Amino acid sequence: MIIKNIIDTFFPQLCFGCESPLLRNQKVLCTRCLHQLPFTQQHLYREHEAFDKFYGRLSVQNCSCLLYFTKEGLVQRLFHHLKYKDQPQISYYLGQIYVFQLQNIDWLTTVDSIIPVPLHKKKQKARGYNQVDGFAQAISEAFNIPVDKQLLIQKIHSISQTQKKLFERTKPNPSRFTINSQPHHHGQHFLLVDDILTTGGTLESCGKSLLEIPNCKISILCLAQTQ
Repeated sequence: MIIKNIIDTFFPQLCFGCESPLLRNQKVLCTRCLHQLPFTQQHLYREHEAFDKFYGRLSVQNCSCLLYFTKEGLVQRLFHHLKYKDQPQISYYLGQIYVFQLQNIDWLTTVDSIIPVPLHKKKQKARGYNQVDGFAQAISEAFNIPVDKQLLIQKIHSISQTQKKLFERTKPNPSRFTINSQPHHHGQHFLLVDDILTTGGTLESCGKSLLEIPNCKISILCLAQTQ
């Protein structure tokens, strides 16, 4: 404890939103930035802009996102640290916030397993982690739902979504993902989790691969949605 106090004195942890020093009981964000997070509250409604993205494209039981993502905003700064600055704890932190909002959502009790949108093994090796895993872990712990990282595999290495043109991001690529399903997966309800919902192309590709499993259903949760 003494060593930690010395470290905190000379190298204080900073808020990932405004870079002000965090108090001892704060993590990731200071209280001011925490109160500025742009929550969507989509989980309170059956249909909304995130759900509508998949209309006519993918059969989704439920879909919602935690935050609105805007360029140069607080959420973008958070995700920049999460994905490119080796700060995977941000995913778990935001997941815990979402868990608090989702605690009375009945449909989560019907989910059989959580499926994080997988990275290609080359990208995961380069980054060192999948930025969605912490989010999946937070939901798993809160609702006692297992995380399955073996069912859905990304077999085609693609460039970053931010480097793609809009048409390329929107167009799904079912061959990009493959499934390793077993008979016990038949008829299950899968919860796909991802970091940011943009056009929905990646989630559509994942969902279509999962729907090859007989009689299964899918729902989607994301940490943020672009506006």
